[in-house]
Amino acid sequence: MAVNPILLSLFTEQAVQKNRVTNITISKSTITIQLEAEVASHYERPDCQRPVAVHLHDSETILVQGLGVQGRAVRYSVKMQRVAYVNDAGTFVTFTAPLAGLRTDLLVTEEVVERAMYFLVDRNQSLPTTMEILRELYQVETSKSALERWKTAEAEKLPSVGEIVQGLNEKKR
Repeated sequence: MAVNPILLSLFTEQAVQKNRVTNITISKSTITIQLEAEVASHYERPDCQRPVAVHLHDSETILVQGLGVQGRAVRYSVKMQRVAYVNDAGTFVTFTAPLAGLRTDLLVTEEVVERAMYFLVDRNQSLPTTMEILRELYQVETSKSALERWKTAEAEKLPSVGEIVQGLNEKKR
């Protein structure tokens, strides 16, 4: 099904811009966008010396929350495509084709996590306030404990104080 490119251009989240949109359904309260990964014919894999040819293995569909627009919740119905290959050791291996802009582990888009971190860290809002802002402004349903897990996961990606000091010392040289 062809998706109207003008309608598609209204959605700025990476999930829409970098994956294949197969359908958009608009109801009174929700915009549902169906997404699929662009599956390449070859992938570089850590257990193979050269890019390896893959074939489709199986798939499942998950629902991911995006930033709501115009008072409507945005939900992505995402077809997670598993692909398979045989590695250099002769072992059959599967993995999920990558989907840009989605945090499938959290069932939200990258922009939802970024917005939550903005309110929690940059604006120093409390967990309950951030939860309410996400719900009221963007129609994102989450919990305080989920927000705490997101914050912890994002913090773990940052360099430690020792790594920052080491980096600054290297710049002095």
